[in-house]
Amino acid sequence: MRRSHLVSLILVVVFTAASLAGVLSAGWAPVLGVQLQGGVEVVLRPADEVSDEQFERAIEIIRNRVDAIGVAEPDITRQGTQVVIQLPGVKDKQRAVDLIGQTAELRFRPVLQMFDPTDPEQLSAIEEAMNQGQDGDIGNENSVGTTESEIPDSRASLSDVLTPPQEDDVSAMVALLGSSGQTGFVLAPAALTGEVIEEAAATFQGQWIVNVSFNDEGAMLFDQMAAANYGRQVAIVLDGVVESAPTINAEEFNGQAVISGSFDEAEAKNLALVLKFGALPVEFERDDVRTVSATLGEGTLRAGIIAGLVGLALVGAYMLLYYRLLGLVAICSLATSGAILWSIVAWLGESRGLALTLAGATGIVVSIGVQVDSNIVYYERIKEEVRRGRAVRSAADRSFRAAFSTIIWADLASLIGAGVLYQLTTGTVRGFALYLGITTLIDLFVSFFFMRPLVILVARRLVGERPGRLGLSNIAGGVIR
Repeated sequence: MRRSHLVSLILVVVFTAASLAGVLSAGWAPVLGVQLQGGVEVVLRPADEVSDEQFERAIEIIRNRVDAIGVAEPDITRQGTQVVIQLPGVKDKQRAVDLIGQTAELRFRPVLQMFDPTDPEQLSAIEEAMNQGQDGDIGNENSVGTTESEIPDSRASLSDVLTPPQEDDVSAMVALLGSSGQTGFVLAPAALTGEVIEEAAATFQGQWIVNVSFNDEGAMLFDQMAAANYGRQVAIVLDGVVESAPTINAEEFNGQAVISGSFDEAEAKNLALVLKFGALPVEFERDDVRTVSATLGEGTLRAGIIAGLVGLALVGAYMLLYYRLLGLVAICSLATSGAILWSIVAWLGESRGLALTLAGATGIVVSIGVQVDSNIVYYERIKEEVRRGRAVRSAADRSFRAAFSTIIWADLASLIGAGVLYQLTTGTVRGFALYLGITTLIDLFVSFFFMRPLVILVARRLVGERPGRLGLSNIAGGVIR
């Protein structure tokens, strides 16, 4: 046996043992998908008819938002006129659900007046002013003052005053409530919208705030608004609610602004996140929000593990009965591949949030057949050489050259299929392709650096010229050494 073969075998064993020990000592384990560990499933439906382009853009934004909050391997798919979102193992269910369907239409509107939504007299005055001042020229006072002569005979209700969501036009004057619901605002047409935001990030500076960066167009529009409203309030409106109404204290901001309000950490981060990825072009309604039972996931996982172990046991028994000692090599190769795969999947789950889904597990099961096939190709080549009269020791080394070429082409076909599926599909099919690709690459590595030297070691040390230990009872012809 060549020294290089022995070194290769030792290095693979050491690498596998070290990686597995490192993962286990760190407490890492594969992150399970929603079918296996439970989670949340949200079904969204557009409130109105939308185009396919708008629908796909909305799905892309939702996917970016979900990725940003660190959900491992979410499954986001379009099913007819619905979007089905599966979020495995979310820690803050309510946050994720609220964030997913939030439209996040951001508008900056100068404040014309403020009013008390609980005061009928002010509501009546605001209603009359709104009816008479749709050109936006109500004045620039911060509160509504009324006299007896100005109060209409009929008292207005809050619903009469507030602008309905369907009438919230960027070019129109509107009346909206603040996030606390205790203050009302009459607002001028929007000076700019969230479309011009380039970046948004939440930071803590005595209080939680959101720093906003505008693109070139947004920086120009914001400075124009600041110059026209210096010393006055400008409302920051998100989805028809006034989040804050700060006073403009400068005429130039150089493309930077700060959104402040009574935010807690989660609210500030959520706001930054939705602003960063833009508003949804579609208004969604929640058709269904349900929790996927972890008990069901555990049961599914347990059944899958049992099925996998039974399958591996049957494969191992077949290999031992048919190939004898080489069957034991095949089992060792599968064990090595499994240990390497466990380490990789656990590391990817910890560092990249990659989750093991049922589809991914299916890809792993399929790859077991690929790995066993690699062993069979090599073993049958050895048997063929022995039947031709070649010594077992010589056949083990010589056969690998031709066998590995076949293994490469077979694995390449699997890799091409996995690559095509990964690029052209989404959701569960993509997970299947990813794990199939990973395990196929592991098969190439193990076949060359572990299976080959171990087979040669077994052939030279344990088999010798006793082909019966390979499952061959008779040798035709002489022996070629």
